[in-house]
Amino acid sequence: MDYDILIIGGGPAGLSAAYAAAANGAKIALFEKSKEIGYPVHTSGGSWLSDLEKLGIPKKFMYPIKTGYFIAPNVKAVFEYEKAEACVLDIRGLYQYLAEIASERGAEIFINHTVARPYFEGTELSGLYVRNHGVERLMKAKLVIDAGGASCFMGRELGITKGLSRYGIGAEYDLYAPDWPEGQVALLFGEKFAPKGYAWVFSYKEKRIRVGVGIIKPDTNVDPRPILENLISDNDIFSDQLKSVSRIEYHTGIIPSQGYLKHTISNNCLIAGDAGGLISTLLGEGIRFSIDIGRMAGTVASESIEAKDYSLSFLQKYEKMWQKKYKRIFDAGQFLNQRFSTYTDEKWNQKIKLLARLSPENLTTLLKGEFTPGFILKAFSDAPDLIGDVSVHLLKTAFKSA
Repeated sequence: MDYDILIIGGGPAGLSAAYAAAANGAKIALFEKSKEIGYPVHTSGGSWLSDLEKLGIPKKFMYPIKTGYFIAPNVKAVFEYEKAEACVLDIRGLYQYLAEIASERGAEIFINHTVARPYFEGTELSGLYVRNHGVERLMKAKLVIDAGGASCFMGRELGITKGLSRYGIGAEYDLYAPDWPEGQVALLFGEKFAPKGYAWVFSYKEKRIRVGVGIIKPDTNVDPRPILENLISDNDIFSDQLKSVSRIEYHTGIIPSQGYLKHTISNNCLIAGDAGGLISTLLGEGIRFSIDIGRMAGTVASESIEAKDYSLSFLQKYEKMWQKKYKRIFDAGQFLNQRFSTYTDEKWNQKIKLLARLSPENLTTLLKGEFTPGFILKAFSDAPDLIGDVSVHLLKTAFKSA
């Protein structure tokens, strides 16, 4: 069966690429290995209201955050927002919405379909072998978009990458928690909570929270699962608010933590989302980037189909688009991620104490990774030692990208 574009992965990047490409008239087939879109859940779903609204995401999928706790072993910082800027997402609902609008534009979505291997005509990528219920069939197309997650299937097949050498692994419970305040989140740092990573408690709907632990491999060999159990059972920080919880769902996930791929294009192929490492590794945030960059990939791919030009030189437009908008954010996040992974409990105590000096507005900008020269100078006037010696690196990056 022939298509214009084949897309691997039914997450936000793949579905957004399908939407954009189909809206421009391309014939699209998308393959998702799971049995339904949006399940199983692999992410806690933290994001930013204004960015999602600019992308046209309905507010019904966003649960606003009004209070944020940042906790180190012996220090706590609390931030209150009159107007919420951050949110936690209804992951399943959002992903299925993205599938719906892609389908409305004409994209065909195949669930329970696993991509087995690429198909080449000579040396040219010309399709994919796809397996469903043990039956393998060839699907031909002029272009492939890999948005299949951290395994980076096409990147490995095309020799762009050897796979993940550094990655975050997380374990999370979705809990019924009647005593947890709605709109309250907490991030916890230090050896007790999550060595070489962080832990979180996110309110995302009435009486429901997500509690998780994420750590970086191979920076540590610690298993996050028993730490997660201890966080729920033996928590002495939020003991009253977590005293009557019930487990509803269990989530696990992997995200790349080694930075984006040097190349996210090849002849007849584009790579988007986690497959290309196109996330902010500062806190492991990827959804808003995946939606936007996925749309970039779909748009350029459809233009490639119209021009009948599938070459590397034509597809470079996609790489230039995402780099212009997000490269600075990704670079800064990766630099800080590597530094934070070395912090001791004493260092985290110092940093959270300094963090408390920031205004809520500057905290938002910091967490979003928007390290413009103006922000750095303004924020560091409040807390000049917050990032300390890495501030020089961030300033150089910010001025270079300004």
